[in-house]
Amino acid sequence: MADAPENRTPVLQVSGLNYRVSPEFALRGISFEVEAGEGVAIIGSNGAGKTTVIRLVAGLLKPRAGTVTVCGIDARRWGRVSRHIGYVQQSKELPDGVTVEAYVRYQLRLHRADPGRLPELLALAGLESSAGQYVRTLSGGSQRKLHIITAVAHRPDLLILDEPTAGLDPGAQQTLLRLVADLKKDGVGVLFASHHRHELDALADSVVVLHGGRQAEGASLADIARTAGNPRLVLETHPDADPGPLQAWSETLAARHGGVRAVHPTRSGADVELVEGEHPRALGEIVALAHADGIGLRAASYHQATLADIVRTIARHTGLEKCP
Repeated sequence: MADAPENRTPVLQVSGLNYRVSPEFALRGISFEVEAGEGVAIIGSNGAGKTTVIRLVAGLLKPRAGTVTVCGIDARRWGRVSRHIGYVQQSKELPDGVTVEAYVRYQLRLHRADPGRLPELLALAGLESSAGQYVRTLSGGSQRKLHIITAVAHRPDLLILDEPTAGLDPGAQQTLLRLVADLKKDGVGVLFASHHRHELDALADSVVVLHGGRQAEGASLADIARTAGNPRLVLETHPDADPGPLQAWSETLAARHGGVRAVHPTRSGADVELVEGEHPRALGEIVALAHADGIGLRAASYHQATLADIVRTIARHTGLEKCP
């Protein structure tokens, strides 16, 4: 009989992980868990240690202290642990002169997986029609999907991704994120390093925030959302003009545009707070409304906090910026 969900061993347990990258930089005391079907994002500014944590969990580096346990097995027992892990690095070259079908068949043999999974894996990535195409001629998004389906060919419990949508166009990003989300629904735990809010929105159930090789204790996705605030439009009138008409006009926007949450007057115009989420068309729509109503604008800009901005704020609030 299967264990009750609350008694299941996490697919990944990291405890007190230390690793010296250079004389000037080290990871210290990193601890977190990944449950089956859970997505955990590692975020931080450049040089915070995200990829180093990924490589430690993937068995490519050995920690100086602390433990990594996969499905209850010490990660140092790589022969037993490797069958539980699928790993996709940030960039990986594909061979010349090899078709998609031949490459997947080879990976199935390499992972000692069931060769009968070939049609299933191609369908999972939507690559059935590309089976006879050379892998190097696939689009960047399709190459990334190919890496993912071969990483899960042996049905691992944990999928590790370093910057899953790096270098992909928006359409390819959404397709790839749906693929990984479907794997989560099938019970695969996902650990990924990220620079992008859209990846967190699509895949993350919890987050590990790193700054200078240290972990922000207790940081959560709720903290990310709260720190980010809502996206904003900043509307400015001409320097020698009275901002009153622009401010009065902007007060009508909440009733006229569904994306507007609140409006705050500023010295040179108005700060328009949008509802939570992405609003790629809001700026153009509101500028068009202003033009139609005869409201003169000197400038209009869209602002949304990046993950790097958010991490810096959390680091200040938790005291990490003061750590040596």
